[in-house]
Amino acid sequence: MPVNPTAVPVDLQDAHPLEIFPVFRRWPAGLWRDVVYTFVWNTMIGAAFLLIGLLFVRNVDLGRMLWLNFVFAQCVGYSIHALFAVALTLVPREHRASGWKRGLFYCAVPIFGVMIGYWIGATVLGLSGFRTTIFSPRGLLSMVAVTIVISGILLAVFLPRERAAKAEAQVAREQARVAAAEREAALARMQALAAQVEPHFLYNTLAHVGSLIDADAPQAKRMLERLTGLLRASARGASEGAALGTELEHVRAYLDILAMRMGPRLAWTVDVPAGLLSAPVPPAVLQPLVENAVKHGIEPKIEGGSISVSARDDGGVLVLEVADTGGGFGATSTPLGGSSGLGLSGLKSRLAALYGNAASLAIAENRPTGVRVTVRLPLGGAR
Repeated sequence: MPVNPTAVPVDLQDAHPLEIFPVFRRWPAGLWRDVVYTFVWNTMIGAAFLLIGLLFVRNVDLGRMLWLNFVFAQCVGYSIHALFAVALTLVPREHRASGWKRGLFYCAVPIFGVMIGYWIGATVLGLSGFRTTIFSPRGLLSMVAVTIVISGILLAVFLPRERAAKAEAQVAREQARVAAAEREAALARMQALAAQVEPHFLYNTLAHVGSLIDADAPQAKRMLERLTGLLRASARGASEGAALGTELEHVRAYLDILAMRMGPRLAWTVDVPAGLLSAPVPPAVLQPLVENAVKHGIEPKIEGGSISVSARDDGGVLVLEVADTGGGFGATSTPLGGSSGLGLSGLKSRLAALYGNAASLAIAENRPTGVRVTVRLPLGGAR
């Protein structure tokens, strides 16, 4: 019977009966595989009928009986196989899905297959008289008996596998539903984080603005403008969904404010091609990388350092990199103005929920000093 290699086997036509033996499940379905499998299956059925015949018939020519059973088994088996291939194409699934229609379908096909197979076998063997006997009352009764046996074997083979396959399909659907819920939760969490500005960062920035109002009013005004831009970018990223351009607005405003507060101890650059600004990315994907670069890289180093943010298209994969020239892996300190709470480990788990194995996050030493964090995402967005 034909096999659909792209579908979960949940119906009788979706697998070959020989696959009841695990060793025969190793090869994908195909025309020649089914031809070979049917030959093996027919030979097994023919051997079974031969053994049954030997129980009731004595003093027979064993060689001739073996040959007759082999030829008829192949003719009947391939006829049934061919009829199923045609019928499954012509008869809509709803007409053979359940109830009496299904029983009628899976009985009628073997009956006609047995009749055609017997006729072909008799022709091949030169048994012209046997072709007439086929349609006699005794011949028809014999064919019905053979058909019942064959249909019973098919049902015994396929029904347990069908039930198991349906159970597996149900489990797979449930797993897909759970995975989808996890992805939605991960995305919602990242959107919520993108919308918030850490209170300590906000308080410290406003305090710095207050100290600058009298001493350097233009600088205080510029810091307020950048803080407004940061808040606007955060709100846009949460409400509209994240694009790389929106994430970069947030990063630029954040780094600009820190650069005004830290002075010459912090320098930063952003190098992203214009064609990638509309690329979809998870909300707050760059925020924790930049925060960690400041917290663990630049802040602990007395003379400070620089942070570079870049993106590139690597054959359909969006590669985001945040590199710093700070103290490297050994440096730690309290974050300047607080942290969003979205650490690298949390980001990695959320990327896995959104993209599966298609996304990765790698941390490596930056030459000559500092750390480089690389995130790889499919350019098409979350799965």
